[in-house]
This record gives sequence, C-alpha cells and structure tokens, in this order.
Amino acid sequence: MGVSLFERWSPEYALCNAFEDMKQDGLDGLKKHLTSNALKNVESMESIANTPGVSMLTNAIMGGNTISVFLDNLSECDWTINDIMKGSETSKAIIGFDYQDMMTGTIEMTLIREEKIWKIDGLGMPKFDKINIPQADSDKSEE
Repeated sequence: MGVSLFERWSPEYALCNAFEDMKQDGLDGLKKHLTSNALKNVESMESIANTPGVSMLTNAIMGGNTISVFLDNLSECDWTINDIMKGSETSKAIIGFDYQDMMTGTIEMTLIREEKIWKIDGLGMPKFDKINIPQADSDKSEE
C-alpha cells in the first residue's frame, strides 16, 4: 500500500492524470493541471495560434498552422513520458506526443508541488520531429 501511495503522489501520476484529462477534454482538460504560471504560457500559445499575422508566418515556415492544429487536437494525441528528473518539490519532464502519425514531437516542462499536489508549472513550446498536416482549402487558395 505504501508504494501505491507514493505513486499516487508522484509527478508521473500527475502527468498520467493530465494525459487522461486531455484525452477527455483536450485543452480544457490540461488546464486543470496547470499552475497560474503555466496557464499564462498556454494562453500565449493560444494567442500565437489565433493571431492572423503570426498564423501566416507559421503557415509559411511550417506548412500549416501547426500550433493551432496541435492545440485543437490534444485529445487525439497519444502521450508518453519520455524522461523525468524528480526532486522533492520540483521535477522536470520531457513528454512525447503523436497526433495520428502526422505530427510528433516533445514538450519540456517543469512540475512543482503545490499544496502537496504535483502541478505543471512551466511548459516549453512543442518541438516537432514530424509535421505532415494536410493544408486547409483556404491555405490552398492562397498558393
């Protein structure tokens, strides 16, 4: 019983819960597991994804509005914990994602214990290893 209690309060347990909630509710599911600091990072990513000028730049560089597609499809991604460095009050993790084998990559994050519960405190921008997203009709008409 002691081992399961330890696992229940571990950073891995917190990440697995976040993965389950993202599968269920996408971005809203993730937000339940964030500190206010991490929530600001996510809101910045949402802002970048929804800014017209930045979206056009993203289209030119990445062949599609990658961040927007990523955020819109969190619930359809397969999530893994690639690496984790645990401390007693803070941890660092690298998580992997795979969106239908069209978009794969990693995200670096930090977790902190906030009132005895592990929460995601810092999120890096996704690092994409593979991007192969079909272009929307509006993108094709701009070519």
